Amino acid sequence: MLELEGVTRRYGRKVVLDGISAIFPVGLTLLVGPSGAGKSTLLRLLATAERPSRGRMSWAGEPLPAARKALRRELGYAPQAVDLPEDLTAREFALHIAALKGLELSAADRQFLSITQAIGLHADVNNRIATFSGGMRRRLIFAQALLGAPRLLALDEPTAELDGETARRVGALIVDRARSAVVVMTTHLSDELAPEAAAVLRVEAGRVAAA
Repeated sequence: MLELEGVTRRYGRKVVLDGISAIFPVGLTLLVGPSGAGKSTLLRLLATAERPSRGRMSWAGEPLPAARKALRRELGYAPQAVDLPEDLTAREFALHIAALKGLELSAADRQFLSITQAIGLHADVNNRIATFSGGMRRRLIFAQALLGAPRLLALDEPTAELDGETARRVGALIVDRARSAVVVMTTHLSDELAPEAAAVLRVEAGRVAAA
């Protein structure tokens, strides 16, 4: 379980998130709301890519920052935008991420090939990322987040730029993972995934409420 208590995030004088308190249990939590409402900022906080300006966060009952290392060992994060190493193949990139996570590389490689098979990227795993389209990059970012079967997944628009069939495949993997992990995500497919979600939260004007 991931918990936020009175969390505020500001950039200079601009308050993006204002005194948020929320609990994210095992299961799928969808974040909805207008563009610029703070959904991506909230995901970055959950993924410890940023720190709150004020308030407290805890993971499995242990407060951050003391629990930050433990959380990161169990984290899978797929941001909406990321600079990928163009000179590496998708498989090399995945193994690099696996090494950073401290995973056993042969097992991580098998898992990566299984994930990419499920989402239609398997035929391109040995191609350089420089040759990838936007949708292929989105699938690669999603696949690396699942490596090591993390207990916390923070996913920012993982189905963006994907065709309908591929988006459904990605959605099915997310729903399956949410059976045993905390999964928090933003998506334009909220109507389709809402029946599978433990909660749908609306982020707007720096606040979070049940949608």
